[in-house]
Amino acid sequence: MYNQSLPGFKTLFNSAPWVVRGSSHYQFHYFKGSLAEREIEHIIKTQEDAFQKILSFLELEAPSEKIAYYFYPSIEIKEELMGSKWFAQAIYNDFAVHTLYTEGHRVIGPHEDTHLLSLPLGLTIGFLQEGLAEYLVGHDWYGNSFLNTIREAIGNEQFTISPDLLTSHQSWVDTNDEYAREYYALAAHFSNYLIEKYGRNNYLKLYSNLSRDKSPEENAAYYTSVFGIAYKKIFSDWYTCLQAKSD
Repeated sequence: MYNQSLPGFKTLFNSAPWVVRGSSHYQFHYFKGSLAEREIEHIIKTQEDAFQKILSFLELEAPSEKIAYYFYPSIEIKEELMGSKWFAQAIYNDFAVHTLYTEGHRVIGPHEDTHLLSLPLGLTIGFLQEGLAEYLVGHDWYGNSFLNTIREAIGNEQFTISPDLLTSHQSWVDTNDEYAREYYALAAHFSNYLIEKYGRNNYLKLYSNLSRDKSPEENAAYYTSVFGIAYKKIFSDWYTCLQAKSD
């Protein structure tokens, strides 16, 4: 069992009148007549493709349990039935994803599935957890490159980039929600930086050793043991890349 902070979480969705459609690795739940029902074939293909992409990157076997997806046709219904207005949540111990699926927000793809399928590696700190999920998406929430999104925010005093993000889960929790898209792009860019510079295997080794239950000092030591470089030096080199004038 994994500890997960789920303020306001409700289970009224369990008694909702779902239509259920299965695929090789999923059980999809949606409402009759909804946009998700009309586009279910596209959803199935998108998620099955994402599933294979994630497992290929992680080099893990497919789990025996199917991922349960719950598609909500509005923010209001999502909040009423499961307690959150946010776009999507992966519920670790339910092996489930609750997500909006509306004309304005078709929230599908690799992100939430990465949270679930990477659990065998452990529950890493938020900066790497969200970074890996967004890295496997490949772009920010609106299809922009991660670097462009970050550079638009750099210089704003409310968008702070601290080396503590690399070692402290609380530092990620404390980031400004008004800049969530930019921080998710930042996390993705950092994961991409580590993967390209040090290789996927070293990245995944770091990912599986860092933990939100360990102190920042304990987490910091893993950067040195995995990469042979102190985390503050890694941060400095990466931050230089962010500030460069060209890609």
